[in-house]
Amino acid sequence: GLRGNEVKVYSPLLNVRPDAETWQFVFYFDIRPFTRQEASSSLWTTGFVCFALGAASMFFTNDANKLVLDPVESMIATVDKFRKDPLRVRKVADEEFRKEMERVRRALEKPKGKCRKCCEKIGCCSAGATVMETVILEKTIIKLGSLLALGFGEAGTNIIAENM
Repeated sequence: GLRGNEVKVYSPLLNVRPDAETWQFVFYFDIRPFTRQEASSSLWTTGFVCFALGAASMFFTNDANKLVLDPVESMIATVDKFRKDPLRVRKVADEEFRKEMERVRRALEKPKGKCRKCCEKIGCCSAGATVMETVILEKTIIKLGSLLALGFGEAGTNIIAENM
């Protein structure tokens, strides 16, 4: 016995003979190979879609971590450092300035290949790295902390530490 979806039935549509009511030609074709091929194709399609969605979710998670979570965690760590020791702000500001200068120096020294130059010409990538808003916020927190430390001095560090 074949299942209903594994059989294709063909019969004549036009019966002009009077004995068509008593007998009739009917052709049954076994289409199991086509059904197996269709099932296999559906299985591969489902596997590919699962793989593509998994890869896309990993890329999205990676980008979300890089662009949102890591900078926010860095800002929280910076504020926590300032809360524990407000006079340390100037050291952190100096370290951040040195890191920024080193990053700019490395970017200027990096040789540009033909692909990178072409990419910059057509505008699909920028010549300089774009600064994220979270980095700007972190630098602003550092600047505000250093201004507070300068304004209050050593005498005001306890006030700053208690209120942060």
